[in-house]
Amino acid sequence: MTGGLVAALGAGVGAWPGTPPPPAVVILDFDPIARIAGFEVRWQILAIAGVVLGTILLAAAFAFVAQRRRDAAVARADRARPETVNEVMRAAFGEATEAGQREAVASPDVAQPEAVAPPAGPPVVPPDDVEGPAGTPEAIDAPPPARAEPFARIEPRLRLDDLLFIVIAGVAGAVVGGRLGYVLLHLDYYRADQAAILDPSQGSLTLAGGLAVGVLTALLVATILGSPARRWLGVAIVPLLLALGLGKLSMVLGGEGQGLPSVGEWATAYLGPGPWGSLAPQLPSEPSQVYEAVTTAGALIVVLLVAVVGPLRRRPVVLFSVGIGLWAIGRFVVAYGWRDPALVGSLNGDQVVTLVIASVCGLALVGSIAAKVRERRRRGGSVEPGPAPSVVAVAADEGPEDEIEIPPPDWPHPVDIPVAPSSAAESAPASASASTEDVSAPSTGRDT
Repeated sequence: MTGGLVAALGAGVGAWPGTPPPPAVVILDFDPIARIAGFEVRWQILAIAGVVLGTILLAAAFAFVAQRRRDAAVARADRARPETVNEVMRAAFGEATEAGQREAVASPDVAQPEAVAPPAGPPVVPPDDVEGPAGTPEAIDAPPPARAEPFARIEPRLRLDDLLFIVIAGVAGAVVGGRLGYVLLHLDYYRADQAAILDPSQGSLTLAGGLAVGVLTALLVATILGSPARRWLGVAIVPLLLALGLGKLSMVLGGEGQGLPSVGEWATAYLGPGPWGSLAPQLPSEPSQVYEAVTTAGALIVVLLVAVVGPLRRRPVVLFSVGIGLWAIGRFVVAYGWRDPALVGSLNGDQVVTLVIASVCGLALVGSIAAKVRERRRRGGSVEPGPAPSVVAVAADEGPEDEIEIPPPDWPHPVDIPVAPSSAAESAPASASASTEDVSAPSTGRDT
């Protein structure tokens, strides 16, 4: 295939490297091997190692800051709510008791006790009474205390030691998925030579397959560790896009990822002995690796804008779906300029995989938004109108204005328990009539 591309472009470019390249082509002529203390290593490998280390440290810093702000938010919520279940129940039953007192005072069928003359001297006011002495109309008519807020469901912490295991699982899954994807794309070759499947010197890895399997294995390990996988998605999306973009840009240092031949303004050609990572590196071609790095940077900018000013910043799954979905769309478009053969119609194998990734991200985005809408409707239908303050706090990993919403209690509130209205009225006249009969009845001679 490469020979055909060289022959097709030979008339306009000339024989390489005997003739100079076209003036519009970007010429890259350098040694791709770094020699340090007698050791030789490719500049591309050094760049990728630096990118991986930097993005892991960035993810750890994001997780640390997010957890610190989350802890501060929970602390503020704790100061604004009861600390124990006993306080919640005492406040609830106290409200029920006061409601019963108000009903008893307002009911005309209930016999009122005779007034008792106050003792001589100044009235004694309980220290805890604010509105007035206990039993007076001022205390009875006072508004009931606000219903105590129940406890928030706080997710597990973002532990930095969990990050290490998650990264290891993600990298291992990326290697396995990338190799599996490459084998499937070149299945005819590996059918004939199955021993080459496990030979790292034969073939390569696919980025799309590695990303898909790596994310799945990382989420699986996070779930096994009991770590909040949803919050880890919000922490990981920016470092992950940064790693994908810088990783593609580092391919320029090794001459990998060259696209179709071109004599355009941005076409690149590699001179010198190399070794270079593309076939016919001296052939002017579209820098597809640079194009994909640019589209990845665009996806990263969109994620940052959504995380700062967008209405969906409070949903880590939404941020992750938007970022990876945009990355997949950009890769799908750039792949039209690759040298890979078509697999399904006019699409090559990597385009098919990225199309599946973009579709899954779209479904996850729609599902997350629909779940949020259903949750708001459910809460809106169960909350009575009027001021109902809730404890809110900022969660850094989900946006600068995220709320820790206090869920409804798991037990019925005593005020909401229905009570038969006739029970109190029937018991009160019965007791009153009984007392009257005892007073008016003639003596039976058994009085002591």
